[in-house]
Amino acid sequence: LRAVHCSPGNLACSGGNSAIFLVKLFGEQNTQIDDSTKQCSSTNNYSDRRDLVVTLFDNMAYTLHIELFCVQQGDYENSYNRDSSLFDTICNRAHYLDVWIDFNNDDIFDESKERMSPTDRYRDDNHKTQYDLHINIPKIDGGYYLDGQRRMRIILTQDEQNRRSCYNSGYGEARDYTVRIIAKPRY
Repeated sequence: LRAVHCSPGNLACSGGNSAIFLVKLFGEQNTQIDDSTKQCSSTNNYSDRRDLVVTLFDNMAYTLHIELFCVQQGDYENSYNRDSSLFDTICNRAHYLDVWIDFNNDDIFDESKERMSPTDRYRDDNHKTQYDLHINIPKIDGGYYLDGQRRMRIILTQDEQNRRSCYNSGYGEARDYTVRIIAKPRY
């Protein structure tokens, strides 16, 4: 019996806070994650986007591109509103962005081996609207690092205390995606 990944928590969105505008990750075999979903829910700001799958080779580096927008007052009342005039690129609140990939598929996001943080965070500048995270996919070793489909979780939070993969609260957003890790062909 397999365990289930922990809940990302109950993050909420409101006017003046950052939210995710775009997630892009180019993979192998003509696969990519290209998610421009704008979501802003005042009760549970979580998106299960595991239907979007990207294939990545082991022992390779990739760039995960994430863009943020600032939710304008009133927009969060309608979580499906996509009127671009309601979104801005500069928020007046700090935000923190972190990513985890469950490399060993044990349904636990390990802080030391599976967490990736932006290298270009500019001290979490609240005017930063784009992030490029360099993701190093480890070599499949048959032990800790396994091939197959893995969950990737993105957490955007306003509170530094909520920089964790599970059980967050406060203002922010959580999204899950699927990465398929396979052995790099040896030519």
